[in-house]
Amino acid sequence: MIEYIIKIKKKVKPIYSDAWVWKMAWRDARHNIARLFLFVASLITGIAGVVAIASLNYSLQSDLDRNAKELLGADIVVGANRPFEPEVLAVLDSSKLEYASDAEMASMVLFMKNKQSRLVRVMGIDGPYPFYGEVETLPANAYSKINDGRFVILDETLASQYEVSYDDTVKIGNSFFKVAGVVQKIPGGGGVLSTFTPSVYISMQELDSTGLIQFGSRVSYKRFYKTETDADAEIIGEQWSPTLKKYGHWYDTVEERKEELGNGFQSVYRFFTLLAFMALILGCIGVASSVHIYAREKRDQVAVLRCIGSSGWQAFNIFFIQVFVLGLIGSVIGAGIGMGIQQLVPLVFQGSIPLELQFDISWRAFFEGLVLGVVVSILFTVLPLVAVRFVPPLSVLRADFEPKRIFSKTKYAVIGLVILFPVLAAWYQTKSILYGVAFSAGLAVALGLLSLVALGLLSIVRKYFPKKSSFIFRHALSNLFRPNNQTRVLMVSIGLGAFIIATLNVIQFSLLDQVEFTGNENQSNTIMFDIQPAQRDGVVDLIKTHNLPVNQVVPIVTCRISELKGKAINTYQKDTTDNIPNWALTREYRVTYRDSLHVSEKLLEGEIHQLKRGQRDSVWVSISAGMQESLDVQIGDSLVFDVQGVPIPARISGIREVEWPKDPPNFIFVFPRGVLENAPQIWVAATRVDDQEQANRFTQELVMAFPNVSLIDLRLILSTVNDLFDKIGSIVKFLALFSVITGLIVLAGAVMNSKFVRIKENILLRTLGARTKQITLITLIEYTYLGLFSALTGILLSMISGWFLTKYFFEVNFSFNGLDLAYLGMAVMALTVFIGWFNSREVINTPPLQVLRKEN
Repeated sequence: MIEYIIKIKKKVKPIYSDAWVWKMAWRDARHNIARLFLFVASLITGIAGVVAIASLNYSLQSDLDRNAKELLGADIVVGANRPFEPEVLAVLDSSKLEYASDAEMASMVLFMKNKQSRLVRVMGIDGPYPFYGEVETLPANAYSKINDGRFVILDETLASQYEVSYDDTVKIGNSFFKVAGVVQKIPGGGGVLSTFTPSVYISMQELDSTGLIQFGSRVSYKRFYKTETDADAEIIGEQWSPTLKKYGHWYDTVEERKEELGNGFQSVYRFFTLLAFMALILGCIGVASSVHIYAREKRDQVAVLRCIGSSGWQAFNIFFIQVFVLGLIGSVIGAGIGMGIQQLVPLVFQGSIPLELQFDISWRAFFEGLVLGVVVSILFTVLPLVAVRFVPPLSVLRADFEPKRIFSKTKYAVIGLVILFPVLAAWYQTKSILYGVAFSAGLAVALGLLSLVALGLLSIVRKYFPKKSSFIFRHALSNLFRPNNQTRVLMVSIGLGAFIIATLNVIQFSLLDQVEFTGNENQSNTIMFDIQPAQRDGVVDLIKTHNLPVNQVVPIVTCRISELKGKAINTYQKDTTDNIPNWALTREYRVTYRDSLHVSEKLLEGEIHQLKRGQRDSVWVSISAGMQESLDVQIGDSLVFDVQGVPIPARISGIREVEWPKDPPNFIFVFPRGVLENAPQIWVAATRVDDQEQANRFTQELVMAFPNVSLIDLRLILSTVNDLFDKIGSIVKFLALFSVITGLIVLAGAVMNSKFVRIKENILLRTLGARTKQITLITLIEYTYLGLFSALTGILLSMISGWFLTKYFFEVNFSFNGLDLAYLGMAVMALTVFIGWFNSREVINTPPLQVLRKEN
C-alpha cells in the first residue's frame, strides 16, 4: 500500500498587510487587555530603572563637560606637600601667567561662643581665586572680607552643626578671627570630603600669624593658573612636568580633571545601571513565562482557527501583534516613568558632588529605553509564541493529541539571540565588552544558584512538612506545586531583589562592624599630632590631669629616600622600564624609632629593626608589606634616607604586616633606637576617652594650651563613615527595589494568569464543603509560604555571597545583623501576601453556580 503525503502551500500575506490578522488580534485582545498589560508591567519597571540611570549619567556627563573649569577653578593647578623649591618656582614663574595660591592644613578650631572644637581643614587663600565659577556666601560680601584682616568664613554645614553665626569669634592657632559668613558653594570644594574634613577659609597672610606652620606640620600648597586656551594648559603642563616630577609634585588640567571625574562617575554608573538592568532581565523572564502560559491556554482557539483555514504563521501573528503593541506602549510608559524618577534621584546625591548640577531631560536615554523595550518585548515573547505555529487542527477533536516534534529554525535563532542579548545590552550600557561578558556570566550564575536554592528549599519543605498538620496548611503548600503556578520563577524573581538588598546589608554591616570592632579593640580612640618636642611633657601632663591613660607617645621624623638599592632616585625616574611608582620614590616619609613591634604589627619575614654596631650599614630598618611591594625591595637591600639634609644609610631587616586601622599611629618604616633621637622631630600622643563630656573638656583645654596641636576623634570618624554608608546604601537599596517590584508584578501576572484554574479548584473545594473563610485562609497561607520561601532563597544566597565578598574582596570579618535580615524577610512576605490576596479577590468571591453556568 502506497501512502501519499500532500503538502499544500498557501500564499501568506506579510503581517503588515494582513488585515484579517490585525482584526482578529484586536478582537481577542479586547477580552485579555488587562491581563496582557499586567504581564508587560514588569517590562515597564525594568525600562523605568534603565532609563532613570542612563538619563542621570548623561546629565552628569553633560554638566561635567559644561562646568569642568568651575570644578577646578582654573586652567591648570600645581600642587605640593611642601613649599615649592627655588628651581620649581623659577620654572613656574617663567610662564608669566596670572596665578592665585593657597595653603591648606589640618588643625583644630575653637568656637568661642560655645567652647566646642573640631578638627578642620584650614585654607589660606591668596590672589584672585577662583578664575572660573563663583564663591557663593552668606552674606554675599563675606569672601572678599577675608582679605581685609582677621576674618574667616566656614563651610555652611560646619557653621550649622556648631551653631556659629555671623560676627561670632573662632580661635585658629594663636589667633582669633571674626566670622564673616558661611560658604554655600566654592569651586573645587564641598562634596563627600567636606563630610570628613569641613573647611574654614582665611587669607594666606593671616595663616602665617596663627603659628600653625611649624616644623613637622603637614601643609599642602597649590598654585592656580589661568591660560588663554585649554590647549595652552596642556602644553604648559607638559613643559613643567619633568621638573615637577623630579621633586615629587603634581599638576592637573581641566581635561585631566574631567577624565578623572568622568571615570569616577562612570564606575558608579556601571554599577547602578547593572542593578537596573537586572530588574529588566527579571521582567524579561516574567514576560516570557507569562506569555508561555498564555499561549498554551490559546491552543484550543488556535486549533479552531487552523480548522477554518488559518495558517500557523497567521495564528502566530495574531498573538505577536498583541504582545508587540502592548510592549511598545509599556516601553513608552516605562521610559516616561524613568524620566520622572531621574528628576528625583539627584536628591539622593545632594552634597555628594562638588557642584550643583542641572539635571535636564535626556531624550537620548528616553529613546534608548524605547528601543530596548521594543527589542525585549519581541525577543522574549517570540520564543513562547513559536509553539502556536505548530498547533494541529486535530487538537479540536482530540484534546490529548500530541503532534510530532517539528524542527523550527525560528526557535533556535531566537534562543541564540536571547543568550546573546544580555551580553550585548550590558556591553552597550557599560561601554565594555569585558563588563558585558562578566555581568552576563555573573547574572547566569546568580539566577542558576537562586533556582537551585529555590528548588532545594521546596524539596526539603515538601519532604519534611508535618503530615499531621491541618488540611488548610497542607493544601496551601500543595498549591505551590500546581502545574503552571510558576512557583520557581516567582521565587527567583522576588528572591533576586531580596538577595541584592540582603547582600548589601551584610557587606555594609561587616564593614561597619570591622571599624567598630577595631575601635573597641583599640586602646586609643583619641590621637593628638603635631606636638612639638617642647610641648611633649605638657601634653602628657594634661592627659594625666584628666585621669586619662597615656597609651602612646611616639616620635615622628620626616625624611625622604635619596638612594634605593645603590642607585639615585633620579636614575629610577629616568628609567621608563622600571615599575616603581614615582610617588613611592619622591614622597615624604614619616618614620619613628623603637626597639619592639607595636600591637598592630606582625613580623612576616626577617628580623625586627635593630642597630648592628661595628658592621657596615649598621642601621637596619623594617618596612610594611605594602610599601615593600611598591618599592620592590627585599631583606638586605640598601637605602639612603635624607633626614633633613643628613644622609643615613640603612638596610631592610624585616617585613611587617601592619593593621593600619588598629591602634594608630602606624608607620611604613621603623628605625631602631640610637639613630634618630637628635633629628628634628614632632610627637604624637594617643589616649582613650569614653565619656563625651570629658572629651569636650579635654579638647577645649588642649586647644587653649597648645593651639598648634591637632586632635582626631576616631568616634567622630566612625559616625561619619556610618552616615556615608547609610547614604550610599539608600541609593543601592532604592535601585534594588526595582527588582523586588518587578518580582511582585510577575507574581500579580501569574495570579491573574492562573485565575481560571483557581476558580475551578475553589468550586471543587466548595462542593466538598469548604467555606469562603477557609478558601481565603488557604490563599493567604499559600502566599505567605511563597513570600517566606522567596525571602529565604534571597537571604540564604546573600549569606554565601556576603561571606565570599567580605573574605576575599573587602578582606574583613564576615558578620551580619539578623534583625535587619528578619525585617527584610517580613517585608517581602507582607508584600507577597498583599499582592497575591489583592489579585485573588475575584477568584475567592466568585459563586460556584456562576462558573458552572458558564461551563454549560
